[in-house]
Amino acid sequence: MLHPQFDQNSASLFAGPGFMPSQPTQVADPSASPSKKGRSNLHQGIIPVTVKQIADAFASFGEKSNLKINGVDISIVRVLGLVTNKVERVTDVSFTIDDGTGKINFNRW
Repeated sequence: MLHPQFDQNSASLFAGPGFMPSQPTQVADPSASPSKKGRSNLHQGIIPVTVKQIADAFASFGEKSNLKINGVDISIVRVLGLVTNKVERVTDVSFTIDDGTGKINFNRW
């Protein structure tokens, strides 16, 4: 016999807001056909990436093409790491982010 908290009527415990596996994700399908604008597999949301993933993508594709990670064109990324070497100037701020997989330099204009 099942414990009362795990009976068939307990499904309402999981009916609240939040992520459910049946909800669609924002990652583009690599096998999808190209869009009308000619940009296939463009990820429309923010995707978390590591510095190593960014470095590998630039090493593979260079600066001439869109950034691709796991076969998906990426336009906006989120990097979480330690900010170091911050230099504030009148026109910009430059800093380095170290996320444990590597370091990357940024300029905020």
